[in-house]
Amino acid sequence: MDPVLSDRHWTPNDAPPARIVQGLKGLDAFVAIATSQGSHIHWVNVELAEAIKLGLRPERVVSVIDSEIRPPTTGKVLTINRADLSDTIAKTAAALEQLQLERSEKNLLAGLVLGGLAALLLASRE
Repeated sequence: MDPVLSDRHWTPNDAPPARIVQGLKGLDAFVAIATSQGSHIHWVNVELAEAIKLGLRPERVVSVIDSEIRPPTTGKVLTINRADLSDTIAKTAAALEQLQLERSEKNLLAGLVLGGLAALLLASRE
C-alpha cells in the first residue's frame, strides 16, 4: 500500500481539487485517524466520499477515532483507547493486516487463475 497524505489547502465545502482526486484514484484502502484535538474531519469526510465515488470499496475503510468523534458511515471503526494505546495499536494493526490478507488472497487467486489459463493455453497447443 502506498500512503496518500493530503493537504488542506482547499475548502471542504467545495469538490476536492484535481491533485487530491488524482491521489485518491485506485486506492487499496483508506485509513483515517481522527482525534478530538484535530480540526480536519470535514476534509477527511470529503476525501472519503470521493475515494468511494472513485471505486474504493467501503469495507476497505478503517477509521481510528476518539470516542467524541462522529465516525464515518462506512467501514470499520476503531475507538482510540487513550488509557491503553498499545491496545489501539494492536487492534489497528490487526485491521490493517486483515486488509492486506484480503489483498494477498486475491493476488493468490489471480495467480491461480492466470496459471490455469496458461496451462489451458499450453495444453491447447498440443
